Amino acid sequence: MATFSNSNKLNKLIDIGIALSKEKNINILLEKILNEARIISNSDGGTVYLITDDNKKLNFEIMQTESLNIKFGGSSEPVPDSIYPVKLYNDDGSKNINNASSVCALEGKTINIKNAYENEEYDFSGVKGFDKKHNYFSKSFLNIPLKNHKDKVIGVIQLLNPQKDGKIITFSNELVELVEALSSQASVALTNQLLIEEQKILFRSFIKLVVDALDKKDPITGGHCNRVPLLTMMIAEYINSDTSDKYQNFSFSEDEMDELFVAGWLHDFGKVATPDHIMNKSTKLQGLYDKIDQIRLRFEILKRDIELEFYKQQIKDSNIEKESLNSKLQKIKDDFLFLEQSNIGGEFMSDDLQKKVHNIAKQNIKLNNKSIPILSDKEVDFLTIPRGTLSKEDREIMENHVSLSYELLDKLPYPEHLEQVPFYAGCHHEKLNGEGYPNGYSGDQLPLQARIIAIADVFEGLTAPDRPYKEPYKLSKALNILKFMVNDGEIDPDLFRLLITKKLYLKYANEHLNPNQIDSINEQELLS
Repeated sequence: MATFSNSNKLNKLIDIGIALSKEKNINILLEKILNEARIISNSDGGTVYLITDDNKKLNFEIMQTESLNIKFGGSSEPVPDSIYPVKLYNDDGSKNINNASSVCALEGKTINIKNAYENEEYDFSGVKGFDKKHNYFSKSFLNIPLKNHKDKVIGVIQLLNPQKDGKIITFSNELVELVEALSSQASVALTNQLLIEEQKILFRSFIKLVVDALDKKDPITGGHCNRVPLLTMMIAEYINSDTSDKYQNFSFSEDEMDELFVAGWLHDFGKVATPDHIMNKSTKLQGLYDKIDQIRLRFEILKRDIELEFYKQQIKDSNIEKESLNSKLQKIKDDFLFLEQSNIGGEFMSDDLQKKVHNIAKQNIKLNNKSIPILSDKEVDFLTIPRGTLSKEDREIMENHVSLSYELLDKLPYPEHLEQVPFYAGCHHEKLNGEGYPNGYSGDQLPLQARIIAIADVFEGLTAPDRPYKEPYKLSKALNILKFMVNDGEIDPDLFRLLITKKLYLKYANEHLNPNQIDSINEQELLS
């Protein structure tokens, strides 16, 4: 058994406290707590329990028995599902006073069992069954509560069979005091990490609330906001695992991964302030309603006027053939169908098609004895939008969401490891060649994290199966567009190569795209 002088005891506890306070991983922390408790008590085994969220059970987190080579939890294999938690309460709601560890947790007191086989206060039938199966002798037990800053029991340390000269001894009062002192240190470290985890959960819940709010505002954007961080992290995880390419000597830390995930989730946060009629603009003429219906009425009036004129002429001359009328009516029909198609928007509208809209707009109709153009100048401007459905003014409002995202996110008091979230989120529309927005950053001004979110944002946008203004692109078309962007110096070529060589595009597609979007991909051509 380890022996310590008073000064050595203090120094040992200080060293343990420092070591425990530095550990961020709760599972490893629990393992270290048990290891240190076993070292200072020279115990053959031990268990760390944590009280479940419903405060009804003690869950086995770490289990060790040195002489039997049993190690579960922490850096070892997880505790088997066959090992059930210890109930704190019986089925009838009464306290479970038959188990030493449950009483320790319920009453918050240390319980020292000198010999389990002679003890009549607690039920050790399970222990005896274990001993018989493994040819072991579980004699001495020490149960010490772990309490948080509010003096609430959050777990239990249980130690088993302290040794001296190769023999099992009992836990002396001095040893109990030493382990209790250690448990106090452990409780502080554990409470700190649990509080940090609670803060993380709260922050993640807040983020999820924001995304859900965007989803309520616009289901399309909500889908986008959920998928971009998933693809972002997929790329980052492959970077961390890459041992053969550009990133073989690079990896993101746990904190950096957390920061990247949060930034990916919040990259479109500014869209909470984007007007709904722009966010949901599925056609060029859509505002509060789609103005194509007004144009349809004007074409009906034009049709009426032409028919009236024809029948007036026919009264004067019965030999006038109806074929000319049908020809004019067909042209009216074709012109409107063309405008209706133009209203949908698309990837590109040629100059010739834009000119055709202008030619149609030269026609006039009579309304209330007034001659008015069949299309207003504003309607012509909207119908000739070359890409998508947004006018220049609409696009400026939409693009402002990036600056607004940064402005709003920058007001939050982030912990140190999340300080770059506003910057990464605010760069997702920047391009390596400096032609992006809102700041025109380029090259080394854009860190890898921002580049990852940018390519994830573009790829998701191209393949999104839920955009009202366009059909989702086939996988091959989306990847070819990304290749063009690489050639134009807009997105990171190394990330594009990773997307292809690691088949991340296919993994993402299988999980998030419609089956009919997944077509044949010529990877060699894309990488050439």
